[in-house]
Amino acid sequence: MYLKLQNSGILVRGDENTGNLNYFGVMTDIIELGYSSGNHVLFRCNWWDVYSKERGYKENKYGFVLINSKHKLRTNESYVLAS
Repeated sequence: MYLKLQNSGILVRGDENTGNLNYFGVMTDIIELGYSSGNHVLFRCNWWDVYSKERGYKENKYGFVLINSKHKLRTNESYVLAS
């Protein structure tokens, strides 16, 4: 029996100076766009609603972020540019 583990989690850091939060999600698709100047990669993600600490996420005593995956963020912006 062969088991494989894969981490497809995505973190997009927000700008703390402007009050933007971090976005947490899971990758569902990878899209590569080819241009004459080079290739660009987009990740399609399902984002989790972390706007409410009571509902969306919390940090444990070791500093790890725990996400409540029952609360999906409702948005039409599901893509992020890979960097």
